[in-house]
Amino acid sequence: MEKVVIYRENCIACGACIAYCPYGALIPDEEGKPILLWDRCNDDFACVFVCPVAAIRRASQAERLPLVPWYKLSREDANAELRKWLRSLRRGLMASLQ
Repeated sequence: MEKVVIYRENCIACGACIAYCPYGALIPDEEGKPILLWDRCNDDFACVFVCPVAAIRRASQAERLPLVPWYKLSREDANAELRKWLRSLRRGLMASLQ
């Protein structure tokens, strides 16, 4: 099954993808941007077609982006990124359990 890639930096948090997903595979994070619940995504791609800024793409059509150079972040910035990631992970896990 092919999934989607979410370009968070391009996302305008309009909520269209979340509203149009027939499987409830997208939930909003604290900024209103989508988080993908992998186990609910069924290759419908409604989110891809409804996104007004092309912030969601099929994985096969996604750009290959360079890895984030974590070693260049300060300790404080790296810890902040890790905390942000853990919060989004917890939200996604809690939503998938409901």
